[in-house]
Amino acid sequence: MTEHIDEVGAELRRAVVRLYSRFRSERVEGEVSEEALLVLIVLDKQGRLSLSDLAATARVTLGSMSQTVRRLEQLAYVTKSRGTEDRRKVLFALTAEGREASTASRRHRQDWLNGRLAELTAAERDDLLRVAPLLLRIADS
Repeated sequence: MTEHIDEVGAELRRAVVRLYSRFRSERVEGEVSEEALLVLIVLDKQGRLSLSDLAATARVTLGSMSQTVRRLEQLAYVTKSRGTEDRRKVLFALTAEGREASTASRRHRQDWLNGRLAELTAAERDDLLRVAPLLLRIADS
């Protein structure tokens, strides 16, 4: 049984690493870093967030997130403001330019992936649809 688990794990790692690498290489001209793109996407989906919330979501240190957010501010992709309930809290939000950058990047990558999926058979796409929840469960555990 252990050998089978090792084999499944090895094949899964190989596939995920290659797919992730390929997916990351599909970039819009002038696109921000992966970390910055994650911030844009999270802010787009969740609205205003604190630096600590962004760092926790990205699973990075506060210092690293601070640098990322600072770069996004310089690009005018995010703005910061004080919290309404707690004026000590600094919250970050997307600007219109940040939303455009996030949308363009996601659309480009979605188009790339949809193009690859279109090359598969219907049965292969069904297989991927059945496997996706399992991969999410592994990733979230």
